[in-house]
Amino acid sequence: MKSATQKSLNDAPGAKGYFRRTLAALGMAGEDRTRTSSVRYASFNWIRIVFGIVLIYDSWTSLSWQHKVASAQALGLPTSSPVLHLLVIILAFVELAVALSILSNRGVIPMSWVGIGYAAFVWIVFQHGGDFGQDGTDPGVALPYIVMFLFLIGVERLRTVPDVSNNELLTLARNGFGLLWGYDALLKFQPYFLNHFTDFLTSAQTDMQGTWTASYDQLFLVITNAMGPHLVAVLVALTEALVAASLISGRGLRIMAPIGFLLSFAIWSTAETWGGPYSLGVSAEAAQMFGTATIYMMAFFYIMTLYNPLDLLRARPRVLG
Repeated sequence: MKSATQKSLNDAPGAKGYFRRTLAALGMAGEDRTRTSSVRYASFNWIRIVFGIVLIYDSWTSLSWQHKVASAQALGLPTSSPVLHLLVIILAFVELAVALSILSNRGVIPMSWVGIGYAAFVWIVFQHGGDFGQDGTDPGVALPYIVMFLFLIGVERLRTVPDVSNNELLTLARNGFGLLWGYDALLKFQPYFLNHFTDFLTSAQTDMQGTWTASYDQLFLVITNAMGPHLVAVLVALTEALVAASLISGRGLRIMAPIGFLLSFAIWSTAETWGGPYSLGVSAEAAQMFGTATIYMMAFFYIMTLYNPLDLLRARPRVLG
């Protein structure tokens, strides 16, 4: 029985012997079944569909003139450059192909690897490896997409190998997501963020002036000023650090994953101005896609499916994990 199981694992889609052995050596052989919830492949389908829709939107906005201008600035090319226009079209076509594969649930594993290559290219070429300035608060929007594609590949493995304890791709995605949050936390412990926390809110409020979201941002500003901007900034950084530790260790995720989701939503709806602007299908910056915190929220949907917070309300021995 053991050899038959091992054979099925080796024959599983996307399985790479050396790659899997490397992950196992790093302690990422699979999820701990004593901590995870009982899940099936179908439990994740709706997340795949939502992510596919986001990719469709991304590919559409990447063809807007405003996006081409931002891309030209990122690449140091004139907007009249044929190379620029050809590159934008090719990237939009690649992302559209990946999106259609994910939505149709056909060829998800190979196209997800294409998506990883696409996101890595965007991160390096357009976002300059994160394009870190003194006001940087995350390592770039493309990296969360890579995490999402890893989750997609891991979930596809559940079709043939439903045992999450033998699914190293899910563990790799969880740890990669944790490293992102850890790096986010380090950036938020920087003096600029701690001393200019309200600047992110006021900047977003200015961008959304004249809309109801400006009043929404004002509410957060009032609460922040009442508590003390420096204190709130420290609390945000500490929370991100705790979420990162939970993701990397795989412990306490039924509590920390919802907290991370809510924090991501708060960031997306305030500092990230809901991922906009959206007028005429415009992205906020070069290869911006749909915003960082939005993709973080979708990644947390994978985590909260694997580690269902509702298990805390049930009399199950594994809920303490």
